[in-house]
Amino acid sequence: MAPDLAYKLKEIEPKVSVSLWPGFEHYKGYGVMSLPFSSGYVLGLRVFPENDFAPYSSVWIQNPDGEWSIFNDGPSLKTSCPRLWGPSLRHTDLTSMSINWLDKNIIEIEMEKPRLVWSMTIRSTPLLKVLNAMNSGLPLWTWSNNTMRRVREKMACSLLKMGKIRFAFETPNHQIVYIMPEETFFISSSKALLEGVDLGTPIQLKHNPMIGGVSLPRRPNLIIGQAHASINDPDEYQQTKEYIKKQ
Repeated sequence: MAPDLAYKLKEIEPKVSVSLWPGFEHYKGYGVMSLPFSSGYVLGLRVFPENDFAPYSSVWIQNPDGEWSIFNDGPSLKTSCPRLWGPSLRHTDLTSMSINWLDKNIIEIEMEKPRLVWSMTIRSTPLLKVLNAMNSGLPLWTWSNNTMRRVREKMACSLLKMGKIRFAFETPNHQIVYIMPEETFFISSSKALLEGVDLGTPIQLKHNPMIGGVSLPRRPNLIIGQAHASINDPDEYQQTKEYIKKQ
């Protein structure tokens, strides 16, 4: 069952807005939480056209030694994924990348440096359609309810085979984050060339990949949704917003 994601995701309007949760910043869009390859590499993608600071995209790369790097197409490292994950990263940098839809359910990412060409075919299932309809219709407050959130975590583990993941956790930068998947899809095939080297075939890991003590799904997937991260330093938050406005 092939979802028409190209139309849906290309229609997301890039904009700057604030979180509906007081005391939080937010990130809204889509991403590949983790995609393990037979070479030992793990790739990830975050595309957040809407957030508190400025639209950006990030590619996450874990090498076979377990070291993570995050490369970002946006105005600053202060407003992209390293904002949350910086202390756990071996390397991070700004770079140029393009995201193209080759078909309604085939996405291709090209990154300039390091050179990456990565394509994925995305699919849905009858079970995912039911879960997506349920999740997308529930209000935001249900994600802060411990009981309801843990039910979702158990469903992700047992029904979707994603392993033990948490939708609320503390990042290496000491921000409390709530992940809110509204729609989930599986990745049926993928090919990636990193600096000309083929990373192999997608696999499902026996154990969840980890970054900064936080577990990522062990099954390749793409998620549409949002995340809310606590503002621990209001002065830094405001200074960062003013800095981006001047860029």
